[in-house]
Amino acid sequence: MRNSLTIIAGLVLLAACNGGEDSAVVDPNEAPVADAGPDISQSADSAVELDGSASSDPDGDALSYSWSFEYVPEGSALADAADAFKVNDAPGAITTGFIPDAIGTFVVALRVNDGAKWSAYDYQVVEVTTPEDYPVADAGPDQSGEKDVSVTLDGSASYDPKGRPLETYAWTMAGEAPQHSSMTSGDIVAADEAIASFVPDALGVYTFALSVCNDLDVCSVTSDAVVVTIIGDDGTPVANAGADLEGEDCYSHSLDGSGSADPEDDALQYFWDVQSKPAGSVATNDNFSDNLAMSPTFWADVAGAYVLSLSVYDGTQWSTPDLVALTLTDREVNSAPVVNVPTPAEIDAGKACCEASGYVFNCDDCKDQSIEIGADVTVTDADGDPLTYLWEITDGNGTLSDSDALEGTVTLEDIEPVEPALCETNTHTLKLTVTDCTGAATEAEVTISSSCCGISQDTGLGCE
Repeated sequence: MRNSLTIIAGLVLLAACNGGEDSAVVDPNEAPVADAGPDISQSADSAVELDGSASSDPDGDALSYSWSFEYVPEGSALADAADAFKVNDAPGAITTGFIPDAIGTFVVALRVNDGAKWSAYDYQVVEVTTPEDYPVADAGPDQSGEKDVSVTLDGSASYDPKGRPLETYAWTMAGEAPQHSSMTSGDIVAADEAIASFVPDALGVYTFALSVCNDLDVCSVTSDAVVVTIIGDDGTPVANAGADLEGEDCYSHSLDGSGSADPEDDALQYFWDVQSKPAGSVATNDNFSDNLAMSPTFWADVAGAYVLSLSVYDGTQWSTPDLVALTLTDREVNSAPVVNVPTPAEIDAGKACCEASGYVFNCDDCKDQSIEIGADVTVTDADGDPLTYLWEITDGNGTLSDSDALEGTVTLEDIEPVEPALCETNTHTLKLTVTDCTGAATEAEVTISSSCCGISQDTGLGCE
């Protein structure tokens, strides 16, 4: 009996020491943790920098890295590109990056390996916005050519400030074709390439515009224009009024007729003319600094659309007029005129008779006083605008010789005393309003004092 119990106790002790066949086996290695970095937003101007250095391993094991794209925006080819991660030339580097090839949302995935186990994926969202630097179109220098002879349009100098490739070129005709020409934008050969051409079908000035877009489908903000002047063999000169202009009103805008040409290289005479102007404009040919000059300036008095023309004369024949459009908005920055009107010395208007009437006196007026105004007024305008003037009598009676001129004459009326043996000071107030081209106005007032002394009718001294 004792031996049996001893055997059973030994078996129990053996089982306890062995832990049984169902005991768990503990793995000493823990999986690493990937950290792809915080979400970011940046423009497409520069490469996106990726940093996995915040990844870790609980056991302190050395890590290897694997970057990939979980999602790319429409138009991007990076998900399938073997060389998508260009920074450090490796998707297995701790820090790497990529150059965006589209605008939109990229989702980058990172996982790390400690030599035995892979981590779970960690994701970084990268919002790529439109670049701040846009492609620049360059349509080449202005040129001349001959009727029915192909002319080359060269936009190969166009570029992207960040070095991105240009993938789209678009040539179009800007403005109207010359008189007698039936050409349209559809007649441009290879209009979607850097180098295009056209065959002019009439004499005159042709203007072409070029726009470009880069591989992000981001396009030039403004197109560039090239002017082509076509001359023939009939001796007729060709006027070239230059490219259409945009700007602000109340400025002198520079015009350029230097592209005009004569087949025989005869010296040219120039004539600029105002063809149309916006409502409210009073512009005439006097608004040119010199409408017989090759390249004058033109002062535009209001916002809107102007059409100016240039004709040239070679001593024998006049050219067909060439038109240039001037499209202007309101001037944004303006300084109002500064006006200073000094106060004149008091005027001695003389004497007037007074007659007693009960307890009061009825007095005649002193003689009306005519004085010059405006000569001592100073007016300045920081913008150099042409100015308009308006004089008004706001207190007292009188007349103005020319209320719209800075300098003129004012006649002061109804200057009178109140009783004999006293001199009364009469006042007249004048207001000068000075207005600049934009309509900004400055007002200044001046008070003119006149002394009129009364004498008694009873004495008869000095009374008529």
